[in-house]
Amino acid sequence: MTGLIVDYGAAIWSVLVDSGVFLLLGFVLAGMLRVFLPEEKIYRYLGHDRFRSVFMASVFGVPLPLCSCSVIPSAIALRKRGASKGATTSFLISTPETGVDSIGITYALLDPLMTVARPLVALLTAIFTGSLVNVLVRRGWDRGGEEPDTDALATEEPASGQVCCATGAEAPAPGILRKLGEGLRYAFGPLLDDLTPWFILGLLLSGAIMLFIPEGFFGETLPTGWASSLLMLVLGTPVYICAAAATPLAAAMIAKGLDPGAALVLLLVGPATNATTLVVVSRFLGRRVLVTYLAGVVGVALVAGAVVNGLYDYWRIDPTTIVRHSLQTESSLLATVVSIGGGVLLGLLLLASALRIGLLGKWARQVRSACLRLGFDPASRVGKCLAIVALLALYGSTSVSSVGPGEMGFVKRFEGVTRSITTPGMVLHLPWPIETLATIRTGEVRSIEVGYDSLAERTKTAVRGRDLAAEAEILTGDENLLGVTFGVHYRVRDGFVCRFRVEDVESLVRSLAEASVRTLVAHQSTFDVLLEGRGGLETAVRERLQGDLDRVGVGIDVVDVRIGDAHAAPEVHLAFRDVASALEDRQRFIRQAEGYHTETLARGRGDAQRLLEEARSANDRSTSQAKGEASRFLAWRKAQESAPDLARLRMYFETVERCLSSVRSIFLLGDDIDVELWTTHGRALPVELPVDDGGENRR
Repeated sequence: MTGLIVDYGAAIWSVLVDSGVFLLLGFVLAGMLRVFLPEEKIYRYLGHDRFRSVFMASVFGVPLPLCSCSVIPSAIALRKRGASKGATTSFLISTPETGVDSIGITYALLDPLMTVARPLVALLTAIFTGSLVNVLVRRGWDRGGEEPDTDALATEEPASGQVCCATGAEAPAPGILRKLGEGLRYAFGPLLDDLTPWFILGLLLSGAIMLFIPEGFFGETLPTGWASSLLMLVLGTPVYICAAAATPLAAAMIAKGLDPGAALVLLLVGPATNATTLVVVSRFLGRRVLVTYLAGVVGVALVAGAVVNGLYDYWRIDPTTIVRHSLQTESSLLATVVSIGGGVLLGLLLLASALRIGLLGKWARQVRSACLRLGFDPASRVGKCLAIVALLALYGSTSVSSVGPGEMGFVKRFEGVTRSITTPGMVLHLPWPIETLATIRTGEVRSIEVGYDSLAERTKTAVRGRDLAAEAEILTGDENLLGVTFGVHYRVRDGFVCRFRVEDVESLVRSLAEASVRTLVAHQSTFDVLLEGRGGLETAVRERLQGDLDRVGVGIDVVDVRIGDAHAAPEVHLAFRDVASALEDRQRFIRQAEGYHTETLARGRGDAQRLLEEARSANDRSTSQAKGEASRFLAWRKAQESAPDLARLRMYFETVERCLSSVRSIFLLGDDIDVELWTTHGRALPVELPVDDGGENRR
C-alpha cells in the first residue's frame, strides 16, 4: 500500500513538474492580457448581427484565460452592452475552450500538432456556431426563450459552488510597473482561485489514470475511432471541465491509448457544454439558440477529432509514445532545476489558493450535503467512528504490499533490509514508517542508447537534454574523429546490489559502455571501424564491459552490444564514403576473383575425377569382357574334347551358316530331281548333285 501511495504521488508530481513552468507563464500572460487588453475595449467591436462581430468575438475569446463559469458574467456584460447573439455565442465558446494557459500546458504535455489544433478548432467552432446563430436571428427563428434579468445574471454566483473571477475591472493605474503588479495580482489571485479546485481535481484524476489504468486500455479494452470520440462526448457534455486543468487528464488518457481525436473532443466539449453554461444560454439567448449552440460545438468537435486522427495517421505520429516520452524524458541540469522549481512554485500557489478559498471546507460541506441527502450524517458520532475506523484501516493497509512478476522485493525496517522476497505475491510487514517494501525488476532486459534515441526517431520528436552528436564522437587510433552509435542490452542479476548499492544503474552502465567503446576504438584504424572490424568490435566491447561491471560488483549481466552506425564527420563524410566505396569495390573484386578461382578449380577437379572414373570403368569392363571370352572359349574346348561328334556337327552348322549367309536362294533337292542351271548367256552349266552312298561320299 505504501508503494501504491508513493507511485500515485510520483505520477501527480510528474504531471506537475512537466506543466508547472508553462502554467505559470500562461497565468502571467493572462494577467497581462487582463491589464493591457481590458474587456471594455472589446465590447465596441461585437455589435450587430454580422460575421465581423462573430469573428472578432471568437478571436478575442481565444487567448482570454476565463473558465466556463467566469465567462458567463462577461458574456452577459457583452450582451448588455449591445453585442449580438452570434457574437455572444462565439465568445461563450472560444473563451472557455482555450486560453494562453491551456495552450502552454498543451505544448508541455502533448505535442505541437495538438497545440496548434486545439485553439484553431476552438476558433473555427466559435465562428461556425456564432454564424449559425446570426442566421437564426436574421430569419427570426431565435424566439423561444424569455429575456431574463441580465443584471441578476451578471451578479449571481454560478452553480456547483464554483468561485468565479469578476469581469469588471477598474481602470488600470498609470505606470508600467503598477500595471504589471496589477496583472500579476489578478493572475495569481482571482484567476488562480477560480481554477484551483479544477486544477487539483485534474491532477488527482491524471495521477489515478496513469497509475491504475493499464497500458493500451483505450485501444484494446475500449474501442477506438468514433466510439471513443462519442464516449468522450458523453463524458464531457454535462460535466464541467476546465480547459487548462483538463489537459493533464487528456494527456494521461492518451498515454493509456486514447485516440488524439477523442482527447480533442473532450478538451473542446468539456469546457464549453457544462450544465451551468447550458442553463444560462437557454435562459439568456433562447432554447433554439441553445440547440444551435450544442449542435455547433458537438458537430465541429466530432469532425475535428476525425480530422486530427487522420493527420496523426498520415504523418505517422504516435501520440501515446510522445506523451509517455514527455512525461519520462530526462533533461539537462538547468532544465531539471527550472522544471522542479516551476512545479514546486505552482504547487505552493495551488496550496495557498486552496487555503485562501477554503477548498477543503467547501468539499467537506459538499460531501456532507450529499451524505445528508442519502440519510447519513458524517458529522455524527457514528460517522466520526466510521471515519476513525477508515483512517485506521487506511494506515493498516500500509503493512500490505505486493511483489509483481519479474520483480524482487526487499522489506526495509527504517533503512535496514530485513528480508528479501523472490516470488511474486502479497507481502505482510509492519506498517509505515517502521517497515516498507522496495522492489526492483530483475526479469526484464534493459537497454541504453549512445549517440541516438530510437524512441525519438520513431515519434519524430526532439531529444531533450542530450547532445547526440557529441555522444557519438570517438577518436580512432589513426587520429580521425568518427561518429559511432551503439546500444547495450543488459539484465539485473543481483537485485540487492542494484537497488541499494548503486544510485543510478543506467548511468553506470552508460559510462562504462562509453569507456569500453572509446578505449577499443582508439586502438583501431578508421577503416577497420567503418568496414571490417565491426563484428569483432561488438564482441570485444561486450567482453570488456562485462569485465568492468564484474570488477565494480554491480550484479549486471551484459546481454548484447550492437554497433548501430559508424560514419565520419560531416565535413569529410563524402570523402570517407568514396574511399569506403572504393575499398568495398576492391573487396568485392577480390571476392569475385576468389569465387572464380574456387569455381574453376572445383570444375577442373571434377572433370579429372570424372575421366579417372571413366577410365577405371572401361578397364573393368574390358577385363571382365576378356575374362568372359576366355571362359567361354575354355568351356567350348572342353565341350569339344568331351564330345567330338557333337563338336564336328556344330562346326559343320556354323560353317554352313557362315557360307550361306550371303546366298540369296537356297534349294533343297532330292535324288530323283534333274537340275539345269542357265547363265545369262544361255549356256547350261553342269550341276553336280550330291551322291548319297550311304553316308561315306556325300557332297
